[in-house]
Amino acid sequence: MQNSGRLPTIGLGLELFHVQTDTSFALLPNLTTIRIGKPKSHFLGDINVSDLPNANFVSRNHAEIQIEKNIYYLVDVGSSNGTFLNNIRLEEKKRYRLNLGDKIDLGPGSKVTFLFLSKQKVAPEPPTSLNNPGTVIQLEFGETNAKATLKESLSKFFRIFGNILNYTWRSLKKLFKKLRP
Repeated sequence: MQNSGRLPTIGLGLELFHVQTDTSFALLPNLTTIRIGKPKSHFLGDINVSDLPNANFVSRNHAEIQIEKNIYYLVDVGSSNGTFLNNIRLEEKKRYRLNLGDKIDLGPGSKVTFLFLSKQKVAPEPPTSLNNPGTVIQLEFGETNAKATLKESLSKFFRIFGNILNYTWRSLKKLFKKLRP
C-alpha cells in the first residue's frame, strides 16, 4: 500500500487552544454552555484558567461559549477586563458567533489568548522521528449565505492565517528550545 501523504483521522472535535502554554481545552459536544474563568466550584466542561499565566486578568466568571444547533457563540458575561474576539472588544451579554481560527483574548493585551480550533484525532502509528503528527487544523471559508464579498473572504483568510502562523511560530520556538543541548 502506497503512502498517500495523509494520516488517517479517527474523529473530530473542537477545542480552545491556549497560545501561551500550547495547552488544548476540549469543548465537550454534549454541553449547551461552557463557562470560562476562575470559578470557585468546577463543573464538567468548564474551562478553569486559574493555573494559566496572567490569570489575574481573568474574572471568576469571565465568558461563556454557548452552543445552539451546532453553532458556537462567545459571550462576555460581565468580566472586569473584557473579552476580545479577533482583537475587537465584545459588548457585555451579547452573543458573537465563533468561526474556526478565531482568536479569543480574556482581558487586554493578548496575555490570555485562545484559538477556536477543530482538532482531528490522528490514528496512532508506531512512533518514529519521521511521523510525529501535530494538531491538524481545518479551515472553513466563505459565508453560508453566499453574500460574502471577495474582500471579506480574503480578510477572514488572512486573519485566520495570521493566527495559525503565530501558533506555529510559538510551537517551533518551543521545539527548538527542547532540541538545544
